[in-house]
Amino acid sequence: MDMVRARSTPLGRAMAERMKSQDKTFNELVAKKEKSLFGSRVNFKTLSEVQKNQIYADIVLAAGKSNPQVNMQMTQLSRLGKGLIVLSVAISVYEIYNADDKISESGRQLAINSAGIAGAAAGGAMAGLMCGPGAPVCVLIGAFVGGALAAWEMGRLWS
Repeated sequence: MDMVRARSTPLGRAMAERMKSQDKTFNELVAKKEKSLFGSRVNFKTLSEVQKNQIYADIVLAAGKSNPQVNMQMTQLSRLGKGLIVLSVAISVYEIYNADDKISESGRQLAINSAGIAGAAAGGAMAGLMCGPGAPVCVLIGAFVGGALAAWEMGRLWS
């Protein structure tokens, strides 16, 4: 689980940690699987070892499945992120096109965009540390503010 989260963004990691902090206990999972497999009138203590193992196996199998709702949300956030990148590149191309010194402006735009990306990663990570795990809104704000401040400052310093 930690290996998968290490590849995620600070926002994705915070969202996953928040969702998992609200998960059910093992006993709640057993009760839910017991009811779905054998009906509501069955007592776990009276089940055979084979039936108990079937419950445990179903819990393990369910843990490996992805949540379709979360997959859809991540797809939408990914599209939003890609859209922001396209917007940023479009603005950079516009600025370069209208500049007198296109080489210098290209370097400036590259520096601003790089600083924005680095600032967003650092801001999101710092917000995650300050707000604690499972604070996706805090991480999102931290990433946005970090990226904007870094890009703004790089643009100011370059001039």
